[in-house]
Formats: sequence, C-alpha cells, structure tokens
Amino acid sequence: MPDITRLRSRTSDPAEADALLTASGGSFAFASEPDAGFSFDVDQIVDSSFAVGRYSIGGEWQTSGEFDDLCIVNVTSGSYGWEIGGERGNGTRAPFLIRPGHDFACEAVGTEIINVFLSPTALQDVARITYGDEDLAVVFDSARPISPRHSEYFLTAATVAAEYMDSGTFRHPLVRASLFYTLSIAALKCFPLSADPQERRLSSGDQLERYRRAVRFIEDHASLAITVADIVEAAGATAAQLDAAFRTHASTTARGYLNRVRLAAAHTDLSVSDPATTDLGDLAARWGFADLDRFTRRYHEAYGETPAQVLGR
Repeated sequence: MPDITRLRSRTSDPAEADALLTASGGSFAFASEPDAGFSFDVDQIVDSSFAVGRYSIGGEWQTSGEFDDLCIVNVTSGSYGWEIGGERGNGTRAPFLIRPGHDFACEAVGTEIINVFLSPTALQDVARITYGDEDLAVVFDSARPISPRHSEYFLTAATVAAEYMDSGTFRHPLVRASLFYTLSIAALKCFPLSADPQERRLSSGDQLERYRRAVRFIEDHASLAITVADIVEAAGATAAQLDAAFRTHASTTARGYLNRVRLAAAHTDLSVSDPATTDLGDLAARWGFADLDRFTRRYHEAYGETPAQVLGR
C-alpha cells in the first residue's frame, strides 16, 4: 500500500470543524450554542483504501451531512442519537453505517468516537474476491449491524485500529494491509447486505490444488503487504473454500498459515539481529504483528523461548 497521511487538529469553532471534516472526505454542518462548551479534536490516518479517525467532541452539538466513503461510526462514550434515511438509533457503543448518498444527522453530548472509512470500490473488490463472484455489488440494507454480537465485534475491530494508530504500528505496510482486510470483512459480515453471497464446496482434488497454489503464493510473497484476499485470488477459490482447504491440510486457516510463515521469517531476522539496535516491537510490526505481547506469545509457542531471550543471547 502507498504512504499514509495524518491529520491532527483541534478547534472550538463549529465552522472550522466543518472544514476539518471536508478535508477528510466529508461534507458537514456543525452547530452548537456559544455557551455549550463545543470543542473538536481530530486525529486521523488516511490510506488509499481506508482511513481511521479518532474524534473527541466536547459539549452539546448537532451536525448533518455525508461522507464520500462508507463510514462506520463507533461512539465509545458520551450521548449520541443519529438518524439516517428514516432509521434512528442510539450510537453509544453501537456502531452504525453512514453510506454515501444517505442523509445523516445527529445530536450528541461529550463524545469520543472512532470512525472507520472504507472506499466503496476497494470494499467491493474485497467482497468479489472473497466470495468468488465477479458481479457482486456491495449494497447495504441498513445502517444497523445484524445483531448486538456483530455490533460488539465491529466495535472491537475499530478499537484495535485506533490502538494501532496510537502505537505507531499503523505505519508498517503489512500491518496496514492486514488491518484493511480485517475491517473490510468485519463490515461485510456485521452489516446486512442486500444479497447474501452463496458458497459452493470443492471436491477433494480441487481443494488440494487450491491449497497448493495458496501455499506457493504465501511463501513467495509473505514479505509483501498481501492479505487473505490476495491469497484467495491467487488460489482461485473463495475465502471459505480456502479456509476449509487449509484446515484439512494444515490444521489452520489461510491467515494462520500466512502468520506461520511470517513468524518464521521474524525468527530468522531475530537470530541475526544486533541487540543494541533492534527494537522488538518494530521487528514484529515489520512482519505484520502489530501487538508485541501477542507476537511474544506466538513466538514462545513456536520456538520455546521469548524473542527477548533470543535477542539477549
């Protein structure tokens, strides 16, 4: 993926907040009474296919407008009531979807928000590859997630994305590619589509062939910013078919196998690294592991010692 850009700014002027959202792909009109304590603080990272923004908006305020991209709003605290195309809801800890071309309005008080922006074109590409349907059109039927369980799932994914922003691991291409795929699949699974993609089973021979293609692709390209969607496309299967093949032949999923190969590469790097100049978090993120604690656990499970122990020898 190409380089990223970052927008950080704050204001207490609703008109300036409008301009900040315009700069990040939105068209909005904020309103707040002069004595309502309005403040607007934004930290947003933008990639070509997606973006993650963290907003802290103080006081009582209202706004209306729309975004150019699909936007999943995750309100982590505060009071937040929304209306989109006749649907209404309480957004606090209940993600909802703003679709381009749908009128949006809200009233809120003292909110902390994580927005996830997905390019409709990039999301449709992921869906078509994942479900093996070149004609699939991604059209969402509702702003609401399918269920409370799906709502919590997406909120967790958005929170992790914001943590990657804060830690700095977002800058690593492998981490960013994996995060884009995770958020795309979460959106496709959590919000109702107008048509449910249909899966078909592969014969055992076809399954083995797809598995072998996928393994070759992973081992040849693990150092690049590939995702499960790329593996699926290279193998000529759907994501479900490929995961079934990997469970049969490798007791894991396609993503799990990719992580195994990258963990082995990180192990090789670690064994020849200089302890005086090596940052374990940076090494892990370079191979797609954004969470150092999780990387350490996986490494210990695979090699019987921690990365720090290997580096200290």
